[in-house]
Amino acid sequence: MTSFVSTPTSDPSPTAAPTAKPDALIIGLGNLLLSDEGVGIHSLRRLEQHYGFTPEVELVDGGTTGLDLLELFRQHDYILLLDALFAPEGAPGDIQILRNDAILTALSKKLSMHHLGISDVLALAQLLDYRPREIVLLGVIPEHLELGTELSPAVAQRMPDILANIQAILGDWQIAMHLRESSSETPSPTGAALFVSAGG
Repeated sequence: MTSFVSTPTSDPSPTAAPTAKPDALIIGLGNLLLSDEGVGIHSLRRLEQHYGFTPEVELVDGGTTGLDLLELFRQHDYILLLDALFAPEGAPGDIQILRNDAILTALSKKLSMHHLGISDVLALAQLLDYRPREIVLLGVIPEHLELGTELSPAVAQRMPDILANIQAILGDWQIAMHLRESSSETPSPTGAALFVSAGG
């Protein structure tokens, strides 16, 4: 199977251009009205409200969209997806980190319809030769998927670990994530704009 992730080529020339700043995108996915199904959006909102990034990272509330995100896969070198993930071998609140082609395999066990859309995006990105350097899915196993806007206790208590994993992934991409001195503790409203940039 052909990978949809690019393989960097080395340039032995001593006059090679300096390495460009990493160009990263974080997409929060899920439905805020179905409790833990919205963990990706809740995580994204926490990043929007309290954290900055150096260099800058684009934050996108993907909600339950799918193919609308395709163009973003062409524009960025590194992509981090935040979402609820079905994994029968795990416990509610468990965090799983999947990279590149392993993501499509995991999303074959669909938790909701938006997973179908993301699978289509990944397949089309491969077909169209959109090749980010790396795609990572940070998935959290849900406990409740009933109507409700709050995370279950099992998932909510893992938010510090979710943020720590995001920071580690960005660190691998040479991106620093730091707490804003002026960050507010006010909960984020639902229905944010699709595109939100976070400055560091």
